[in-house]
Amino acid sequence: MSKRILDTPYGKFEIEKAPEIEIKGGEKLKLPVMTPIIVPTESIVANTYNPNHVDPQNMDLLKTSIVDNGFTFAIVTIWDEEQEKFVIIDGFHRFTILKDVLECKEIPIVVLEHDMVKRMSATVQFNRARGVHQVELMGDLVKSMFDQGADDEQIAHMLGMELEEVFRLKQITGIAYLFRNQPYSKSWEMQEVEQ
Repeated sequence: MSKRILDTPYGKFEIEKAPEIEIKGGEKLKLPVMTPIIVPTESIVANTYNPNHVDPQNMDLLKTSIVDNGFTFAIVTIWDEEQEKFVIIDGFHRFTILKDVLECKEIPIVVLEHDMVKRMSATVQFNRARGVHQVELMGDLVKSMFDQGADDEQIAHMLGMELEEVFRLKQITGIAYLFRNQPYSKSWEMQEVEQ
């Protein structure tokens, strides 16, 4: 495998050529996930076009996930010659937790070779592909956690949700026994309306 050499103000970095696996039709799929490098935190900057926003509650959950599970997804970047920085394509919020909250001096990244259009589209693709969790699947997850003995407050904490979200997801599953310990309340009242 040949290596790509990046000679930067932060040092010289050798990036292995991404291995490939065969996919449908005999084509090849590159695996840049297998070629991370570790760089100084100050060598990384955010892009200027990412429309994604994460609320504070989910940022707290992201921090908890990183601390509990380790850092499992490298920041996806490109090397920008003009800025002399690694520009984030995907992983800004993970980067923020590592840099500002955990105060890491070095961060693992993957470096793609994309032009501006491709990197902008990649950012949107990453965001949209991740998207929001499918409601039905989240409902099933809540049901499974409930079946394993977790109560509403535990589920809300572990999944970074409000109790109201847990209740809504329990409703979606359509299973009455999930509400067996909840007090009943009317959500609306019937009224006669003159026509």
